[in-house]
This record gives sequence, C-alpha cells and structure tokens, in this order.
Amino acid sequence: MGIKFESNDFTRALGLVVAMALVMISVAYGIEFMLEGGKPLPTYILLFVFSIVFVMASVFFEKRGAEYPWFLIGGGIASACVVFLITASVGGILYVREKGFEGLGIETIFYSLSICMILSMILLSLVRHKL
Repeated sequence: MGIKFESNDFTRALGLVVAMALVMISVAYGIEFMLEGGKPLPTYILLFVFSIVFVMASVFFEKRGAEYPWFLIGGGIASACVVFLITASVGGILYVREKGFEGLGIETIFYSLSICMILSMILLSLVRHKL
C-alpha cells in the first residue's frame, strides 16, 4: 500500500501563484540592486539571451500572422522584457544574498508576498481567459 498524490487545480494554481510571486519579489529586489549600481550579469550573456529570445519570439509572432516589420518589433519587445526579468531576478537573488532581509522586517516580507500572490492570481486568470 502506498500513498498516492493526485494533482488538482487548487495545488497547481497555488504552486504557480507562489512561484510567480517569488519571481515578482526577486525582480523588485533586483531593481533595487541595479539602482544601487550593481551589475547582475555580464553584457555578453544578456546579448546572447536577447538574441535567442528575439529569434524565438519573432518566429512566434510571424506564425501568428504578423506582417514584416511588426513581427521583428514584437520579437524585440518580447526579448527585451525577458532579458529585463532575468537580469532583475538575478539581481534580486544577489541583493538578498549580500544584504539579506534584515532591513525589511518580517511583516514587510509577508505583505509583499501576499500582494504579489494576489497579483499573480489576477495575471493567471487573465492568461487563462485570454483577456
């Protein structure tokens, strides 16, 4: 006899929302890290990631029916957003590793995690319903 864990919508949604909230908090700390003059990733890695996402996003938009200049512009915007999120997330991890959570206090961490979880659920529901 073994224990069988079945995935349901509640646990899947909660896991996804918590993961999105942690990424949001990491991005917020990463922005703070970059504003203080930190450089989370070398430029050559950022350019490499930008180029890969640019090609993938351009092909995605072209297959969805975008015309000539617009699928390139859409690919550039999408890749810039992805590179920013990656850079800010790495910066957030570096910020927490260097400075920790001492200055914030436990209540601020729970406030920010709660707000980010609510925003993540709103974003998840918007994506599911394609608004």
